[in-house]
Amino acid sequence: MGAEAVFDLAVKVVGGIIVFITFKAKVWPPVIGCLRKKFIKPHDDLNSRCDDFEKAQESLEIGVLALLHDRVYQACKYHIDQDEISIEDMKNLEHLYRAYSGMGGNGTCKELFERVCDLKIKN
Repeated sequence: MGAEAVFDLAVKVVGGIIVFITFKAKVWPPVIGCLRKKFIKPHDDLNSRCDDFEKAQESLEIGVLALLHDRVYQACKYHIDQDEISIEDMKNLEHLYRAYSGMGGNGTCKELFERVCDLKIKN
């Protein structure tokens, strides 16, 4: 490879770098701005709506868990006070308790539920 060919290659490489830097500094920012307006900005609203949906979903889960806790707690206290439980009531309580514990319910109702499971069955 001669000196002239090396010089030609160097000019092309340096020219390519200059074109790249110019493109990046002058052309790329407006292109990115346009892309943001076309693609990213419309999704800001969608992202915001998703965030709102997730907050609402979390509130609903907390509310359902609270209602299940109350129902299991009240039913357990009632049957413990009665010192007996019917088979139908036990099935209903088991159904409520499974849902409650599946949602991550705490140990307060677990202890009461276990006490109800030890009660005598009403005829």
